Amino acid sequence: MSRLLLAIAAGALIASCAQTQGSQARLIETYWKAVELESKPVEVKAGAREPHLVLRAENSFANGYSGCNTFRGGYELEGSKLRFKALATTRMACLSDGSDVETRFHAALNATAEQRVAGETLELRDQDGKVRARFESRYMK
Repeated sequence: MSRLLLAIAAGALIASCAQTQGSQARLIETYWKAVELESKPVEVKAGAREPHLVLRAENSFANGYSGCNTFRGGYELEGSKLRFKALATTRMACLSDGSDVETRFHAALNATAEQRVAGETLELRDQDGKVRARFESRYMK
């Protein structure tokens, strides 16, 4: 009987792995961790909060953390076209670690004209098609 249970458990594990290999993250209601901003990798020190973005369905609302401050505001989405509007940020005094993540994060959001989700990766592109930011999905709803 224990071999049967082991075989069933192994089969379920294989099936779940096969389902996640071809998964496609959703743009909306997904936690997007910043991994690249303005062509530079985002490095997060152990124990530090990671820069991220979440697009909410309700009221086309965006919020997140840009490396020092939190932000929130609206966005417009039409097909692959995406534009952030009226983003407000907190005004925390932050010690510079030389990485300028906050500056690059906001520059990327302000330049965004379109988005592309491929698998578990989100790219924000400017009007010329240049990738300004790359994110990876972390917490799926």
